[in-house]
Amino acid sequence: MAPRSSAAALGPQRFRAPTASERSSAWRSAGAGLALLAVVLGMPALLLLTLGPPPIPSGLSLAVLTGAVSVNALLGVLIWVLWLAWLQFTVCAAVEAVSALRGNGLPRHVPLSGGMQTLARRLVIAALLVTTAASPATAAPVVLAPASEPVAAVQAEDGAQADQSPQAAQTAQEDDAAVAGEAAQEAGDVTYRLGDAVLDPEVGAQLVGRRVYVVQPPQGHYHDNLWDIAERSLGDGRAYQQIYDLNAGRVQPDGRALELARLIQPNWYLIMPEEAADIPRVEAVSPAPAPDTPTPAPAPARQTAATGADGLTGGSATTAAERMADVAPTQAPALGALTGAAVLSLLVRRRRYGSWLLPRPDAGELERLLRIGADPDRAERLDTALRSLSALSAPPAPYAAGVDDEAVTLFLSRPMPQAPQPWRARREGWIWALARDAVITAPDEPARVGTGLVTLGRDERGTDVLIDLSLVDGDVAVNGAPSMAAEVIAALALELCINPWSARIRVTGVGLPQTLHELCGRRLERADDLAAALGAPEPADVLTGRRRRSGPRRVVLATGQQEAVSPHSRETVLVRTGGGARWRIEVDTAGTARVEPLGVGVRVTRATEHDLACLRELFASERSSGRPDAPDPPRPPVTTAALRSAPVRVQVLGPATVMAPGAVEPERLPLLTEAVACLALNRDGLHPRVLASMIWPLGVTGDVVTASIERLRVWLGDDETGATRLREDEEGRLVLGPDVVVDWDVLRALAAAARRSPRAEELRLLQEALRLVRGRVCEGAEPGRYAWLARLRTAHDSEALITDSALRVAALLGRDDPEGAAAAIAVGLGVVELDQRLWQADLRLAAMRGHERLTERVGALLDTAGADDLRHVSPGTAALVEDLAPGRGLGVRRREVG
Repeated sequence: MAPRSSAAALGPQRFRAPTASERSSAWRSAGAGLALLAVVLGMPALLLLTLGPPPIPSGLSLAVLTGAVSVNALLGVLIWVLWLAWLQFTVCAAVEAVSALRGNGLPRHVPLSGGMQTLARRLVIAALLVTTAASPATAAPVVLAPASEPVAAVQAEDGAQADQSPQAAQTAQEDDAAVAGEAAQEAGDVTYRLGDAVLDPEVGAQLVGRRVYVVQPPQGHYHDNLWDIAERSLGDGRAYQQIYDLNAGRVQPDGRALELARLIQPNWYLIMPEEAADIPRVEAVSPAPAPDTPTPAPAPARQTAATGADGLTGGSATTAAERMADVAPTQAPALGALTGAAVLSLLVRRRRYGSWLLPRPDAGELERLLRIGADPDRAERLDTALRSLSALSAPPAPYAAGVDDEAVTLFLSRPMPQAPQPWRARREGWIWALARDAVITAPDEPARVGTGLVTLGRDERGTDVLIDLSLVDGDVAVNGAPSMAAEVIAALALELCINPWSARIRVTGVGLPQTLHELCGRRLERADDLAAALGAPEPADVLTGRRRRSGPRRVVLATGQQEAVSPHSRETVLVRTGGGARWRIEVDTAGTARVEPLGVGVRVTRATEHDLACLRELFASERSSGRPDAPDPPRPPVTTAALRSAPVRVQVLGPATVMAPGAVEPERLPLLTEAVACLALNRDGLHPRVLASMIWPLGVTGDVVTASIERLRVWLGDDETGATRLREDEEGRLVLGPDVVVDWDVLRALAAAARRSPRAEELRLLQEALRLVRGRVCEGAEPGRYAWLARLRTAHDSEALITDSALRVAALLGRDDPEGAAAAIAVGLGVVELDQRLWQADLRLAAMRGHERLTERVGALLDTAGADDLRHVSPGTAALVEDLAPGRGLGVRRREVG
């Protein structure tokens, strides 16, 4: 692999005229081509003229092997060796030439031709690159902007989506360029920069926002190639196909286009995958921001490998030996950001009822990855945007949508030039956009607009791409490897069944995994075959001959179906694996997909069998009536007095807080608090790399980790013996000193002591324990933070222990102190707000204090559950209310009429 060029190589000097070295390289390439022709064509001619064809013996006998070797026999053998060597080289050259012309990656290996094939490959490549070496491509002139010129980034407002109206069949890349061009016109004089280089406006407008690699001119015998580019930027040369797919057929500044994966020209602009983090982006800059360009909202507080979020890139100086290796970013699950957000939202609602099983490590790891990769902000903004349009007298009909960090963009099936405020209509009303910071009001009921929107994946620019399956014209075919296509359809079915805006869509599955049906329940209907799922087409109108449409549309998702699809109702959309259709999702083995006719490429959302099995475990409930015993307390046990007097106090039963003697900058406090909480709940210690992967799941550099650990040491300080409270054990793990006290340890110690104490002492200890509880473990964390909690027992054990303690206090107080018992129940409900055992105890206590109090608490339960009937919350609780207040109908909320 050639050494990496310096940063200066991205400047305008890359577009210089060919140097003497490059002209020499061109002559060498031409010489290689001539040598190839001389061997393949000239050598057989020379052999025929001088030696003739290889001699063929007229007969074979034992004397040939036992007799003396004559000069003629020796010459015959040498002639055969020469002809066979020529044949071997010719075959190798033909294999290499065919592979290079087809651009299909590495050629097949010719048996017994290792060195010969390598020589043929070099000559073939050199011969095919003769035009490249002889006349390097000239890019548009590059003009450097003054160094002192102020710049301000101009964001393309319409994201990565394309205008896909029936009248405008443009690709997503062309549409992005048009959007960038519009933004440039609005902003005034705009220049386009790629690193230190200033690009031609026409070229820059096409590439703005993309990561772009400039192909280097030849350096001696070395020519830049897709394999080496992929190996340098993506870490794997086999990923060259991704680069090829992004650039195939795209016209370059010299008028040519990439057609063969092996032939790229110097100074071409190659669009790179988003994973190539070290490749610069093309930026549109102007002397001043455009007046109507919205200020980008702050990005979510997440760490990046480049900066180490929260400004932690500084720190005390350390030697190179003391710095740890970089921590690689966590690999996101196949489930996308919006699907992951819907899954986590449903999981949180389930766990509000308590009694959830502690998942196995693999299921806990999936939950951790979902917490990292999910984007609840985008999901909530999309849901609110769709609900806000439901009240319009003539609502739009979006067939596709894009959601990024700046806006929600809808692509309409018919133009509507007049968009309600604060929506903005673009492209003559074919596109509506809602900025992130726009203030809108939306009804509480499920959306009536975009009900069939489902995530396809995330594109190169970080935009989540969705299509509305209820509005597509015809069926949808998912093509590619059968297993990958089936996983895509499973993800579509999962999201349609759990996202909040698709509640009005009927979903039917044919051949989908049983695990998926168990997860979705009645929301996902089951059909034995396509005929039963699709039904008959609706009858045509007698007068007009047109088919009538009525009722909500239904989406049928089928896998492994080979039979022909018969005509079916227009109210039913079929999404199936294989086959042809106007709407197609072409999936490759790398997990990327091309969506037609949108013409957009995405990292496709998939639901693997392993993911579905883990989700089933995450959503499982305890079947047994007994509760797990309280976890063993730490040794030696700690007390509330020890917590109050500790020099370092860590509180995780509620929002995480740390009281430490040292000073810390306010902007660094959230991250350092998370690090201390992580160490406090892993009392056996964590290696620095493990801690870094938990705190910075998206990746971090070693110097950031080292500086942050040093800040932790300074913040926590030294104990009475002079030893630092953040220390390393014999195995190199980071551990907290013994005088660092955690409220979770105190709670466990008090609960364990209560089990061994008389009734009065038990009550006192449990009440003391409940006073430590301020909420759920590390409650209120920002999205993406504290994702490591999914791998620990703490959340599960704390909910079970707090619930049991609250119920025990209520039982011990009983009728003697109903108010004290209700206060204990309230602590439990603050952690598990819909635990029906707690609510049933609360309702019994309320009934002791009168009918009005019982009515008030029933109303509070219905409000908390968001229900109008207690039977929808818990039939057992509804029966209890009927027993406490027979005939009064307290379990049903009375709706106002009129």
